[in-house]
Amino acid sequence: KKSSSSSSTQDNKDESMIMSEEHSRYVALDCEMVGTRLGHSVLARVSIVNFFGNVILDTHVKVEEDIMDYRTDVSGVTAEDLKSEADLIGHGLKNDLRVLNIKHPWYDIRDTTKYTPFLKPSGEDGAVLLPRKLKELAKYKLSKDIQVEGQAHCSIEDARASLELYKSVSSKWEKMIRYKVNKTKEIEQKICGPSN
Repeated sequence: KKSSSSSSTQDNKDESMIMSEEHSRYVALDCEMVGTRLGHSVLARVSIVNFFGNVILDTHVKVEEDIMDYRTDVSGVTAEDLKSEADLIGHGLKNDLRVLNIKHPWYDIRDTTKYTPFLKPSGEDGAVLLPRKLKELAKYKLSKDIQVEGQAHCSIEDARASLELYKSVSSKWEKMIRYKVNKTKEIEQKICGPSN
């Protein structure tokens, strides 16, 4: 009886593992569209859930065309939903944005390869600043080991490390961004004149 019970327990574990693997094959997707001036329906929101209904992705999408009809009664999308842009945090985001074919405003990007205090001096006099590897930054600034040699990189671990690096200096970084944005506006006003 004992071995039969143990065998049954093992069967249940195997079945549970098979079910879990099978469940991971299924995701459900839904998109909401808005109407543009040219009469097109364009993507405004995308949502993906797993087999158990847990949210994997739920985001609004920036619409490049002029929107004439938000279809809020059907889509649930409002003008306010599409106005806000997220600040994008990561390491070497130029590569990620290129493969995703996404453009993002420079002032909404927080790239750990571009933040001056995270760069390392190079050259004879140290005047040239070069980006550090994420692995090096995580060790140096967070005392964390990531991208361990002999193991595959984990994009979730890398994203979390970039986020933690940003959080560790966020107030200083945001102050620098505000300064750059204000300087850019001043230069634009000198070149183009004051906006009405």
